[in-house]
Amino acid sequence: MAMSSNKTFWGFLMYVKQNPYGDINWERLHAMACAFAKENATAQTITAGTALTHANEGLGVVDFSTDITFPAYASATRVSADGAGTAASTTLAANKLILANAMYPEKSIA
Repeated sequence: MAMSSNKTFWGFLMYVKQNPYGDINWERLHAMACAFAKENATAQTITAGTALTHANEGLGVVDFSTDITFPAYASATRVSADGAGTAASTTLAANKLILANAMYPEKSIA
């Protein structure tokens, strides 16, 4: 499904961007993502990225509802199974709150 590919692409990048434990160079990753999105816009129906100063903070899409779940803690496996994570929302602000509690590889679960 094309729309799902678009949400998956930008949703993953938002997950990476919001990781409070990582040291990803967002400016470089964003430039690469924008070039990739531009190259695959037609074939994969990927929305172009926005400027980093845009209301979407560089993301092409911020409404990930109905299609995306972000990783959540699961006691048996550390990370939730497919589709069992935290459901994404419709706005950048809501998704930032969700991602503040998402499961990241560096997160302690003590």
